[in-house]
Amino acid sequence: MRRSPGRSPTAADAASAGSEGGPLLSVAGLSVSFRTRTGETRAVRDVSFDLAPGEILGLVGESGSGKSTVLTSLMRMLPGNATASAGHVRFGGTDLLALREDRMRRLRGDRIGLIPQRPMTSLSPTTPIGRQLRWHLPAGGDAGGGGGPGGGDRLGELLREVGLGAVLDRLDGYPFEFSGGQLQRMLIAVAALGRRPELLLADEPTTTLDATVQAQVIRLLLELRDRVGLAMIFVTHDLGVISQISDRVGVMYAGRLVETAPVRELFAAPRHPYTRALIGAMPGRHPRGEPLRTIPGTVGGANLLPGCPFAPRCDMAADACGVEHPGARVIGASTVSCHRADEVV
Repeated sequence: MRRSPGRSPTAADAASAGSEGGPLLSVAGLSVSFRTRTGETRAVRDVSFDLAPGEILGLVGESGSGKSTVLTSLMRMLPGNATASAGHVRFGGTDLLALREDRMRRLRGDRIGLIPQRPMTSLSPTTPIGRQLRWHLPAGGDAGGGGGPGGGDRLGELLREVGLGAVLDRLDGYPFEFSGGQLQRMLIAVAALGRRPELLLADEPTTTLDATVQAQVIRLLLELRDRVGLAMIFVTHDLGVISQISDRVGVMYAGRLVETAPVRELFAAPRHPYTRALIGAMPGRHPRGEPLRTIPGTVGGANLLPGCPFAPRCDMAADACGVEHPGARVIGASTVSCHRADEVV
């Protein structure tokens, strides 16, 4: 990740970012682009937000809106054809943009944990699950590769904490021998409890799970937040999940953060037309037998438009929306990028 042109970080910056009462994570002007055969694709554009200690920020939007790319860039794990820049990305008193790779490597999994989107594809299919999970525990935190199939070592303690005591005698098995819900809880146990990070990045951790297991995972994450005190960025395309787990919600469209608001205010009084369209498309918002609402048009090519990327699909679009990108405005407890946001009641 490279820094946008500007001054170098100072000790005063670090002290200020880590001062009591300040945000745990502060992101200003984050942009990410990918080099492709057809040219440059801008996946994230000028995203800014703060995250308080112990807060859960939900990022929601259609597939391809840039949600997962934001998390990958925070971990500095973007592929080689990607370029990222920002005014700053401060984690506590540390400017992540200024860190050497060896220091960033020590933060990953230690102070910043990650729950991947699909546990089955994030694990080696040819290595016993117990061995893989122990790789990510602190040195000396368990009995290394020993401790039996899962008996009294640190890994066994962690799995019991997330309700997986019944699998302790099966940890010499392989990932395909476990359900998706079991694998997801295993990764949560290691990511959130193994090293007790200050920040947990959850990349659609409930997408592949059925409704019952999804509810169990959400409850588990909330319990861990309350017990451990970690902050979390929770990425999903499911507004129902967002309403259950988030303190605050960021809505992304075509790589931009178009609205940020406390979860209750977002659902009670959405300001951006895209937010209103997403909420209006939720099945629970319609009487039985009434057709579901859909958002007309497609998101394809929206990141290439000069004005508001949602303008071609918006029923409130004015002439200015097609030529001028709206700046972020604070209205009540919401921050919204829309030329007509103040017309919404």
